[in-house]
Amino acid sequence: QMAVGDKIRLAREEAGLTQGQLAKKIGTHASAISRIEDADYDAHSMKTLQAVADALGLLLMIDLVKPPVPLKRR
Repeated sequence: QMAVGDKIRLAREEAGLTQGQLAKKIGTHASAISRIEDADYDAHSMKTLQAVADALGLLLMIDLVKPPVPLKRR
């Protein structure tokens, strides 16, 4: 599966937008879009993800699935 950041980058590129243009659409800075698109970044807020999805004309979907190995309970 593709990381969320990679999906956002591909969708942004398909929309013909630069990081700066997408940032302006959602009221943030290009550096924030760069962080969001980093595959290692995992601190996405729901609010930001929804704003990106809206700006790109996408549907934000959250899914819960069983992991391949059991997760430790906290």
